[in-house]
Amino acid sequence: MLEDIGKLGPVEQTIASARQVAVFLYGHTGVLDLMRKFLGKDLVRSGVTRFATAYLNLKSLLDNKKELTKLFRSDELNEMGYLKKATGKKANKVVRSEGFWKNVDMAVNFFEPLANVLRRMDGDVPSMGFFHGLMLEAKKEIFERFDNDESRFKVVWDIIDKMWDNKLKTPLHLAGYYLNPYFYYPKKSEIEHDGSFRAGVIACITKMIDDPEIQDNIIEELNTYQDQQGTFGHEIAVRQRRNKNFNPAKWWLNHGRSTPKLRLLASKILNLTCSSSACERNWSVFE
Repeated sequence: MLEDIGKLGPVEQTIASARQVAVFLYGHTGVLDLMRKFLGKDLVRSGVTRFATAYLNLKSLLDNKKELTKLFRSDELNEMGYLKKATGKKANKVVRSEGFWKNVDMAVNFFEPLANVLRRMDGDVPSMGFFHGLMLEAKKEIFERFDNDESRFKVVWDIIDKMWDNKLKTPLHLAGYYLNPYFYYPKKSEIEHDGSFRAGVIACITKMIDDPEIQDNIIEELNTYQDQQGTFGHEIAVRQRRNKNFNPAKWWLNHGRSTPKLRLLASKILNLTCSSSACERNWSVFE
């Protein structure tokens, strides 16, 4: 998803221009030391993917725009003579271009909401119950960042929807959203009207539970969850589900006693991660 956005013409050119600046700053020891003096830190950062790294570096450039502008206008840098060389001239031209900074801002506004989702999903912390809801929020944030002007972000929304529809709307993703009370209860009418989310839960039931009688019991128990009956309606259950940083799997273990079979299924689904990154890091260590 980030890769496809990174290949859009204006974004790709902006990443290339930003790379010219980074290559110049990190290509000379004296320039690098001076940059660290002006910024008080490093500029380049690394992410879990190439395009996550591109976003982090664009964000870092944008956050340090004022200091970088001062650096390239400083007598100290000018006296080093590097700005007269080809790489220096290119970097200087980029930093002094307002068009470049506008495009950096645009690219960051495309990348950042999705990168925040990636950051939440990347790890060994259970996240299946949050992916779908966070993706909806990311799309909404992009919408708002571009002042609700669809012509400015539609191409990015199309990229998101294509990837999302093809690979990221599996029964587990849909069931995770349905069974996360933080998202479900405020949007219950919309979710139930859609139908695909409950269908995702039923698909998980038939896949994960072999006994037909238990399957039927779980589907019956879904109505108790939907109507917020029994322990789901207790004040503490309602209060705790409103915290976005809560653990929905533990919420079910604590408050799902009215639906014992659904409680176990929900905790299994909501305890799943959405990324294999943690495993891959372990494999690298083992190797």
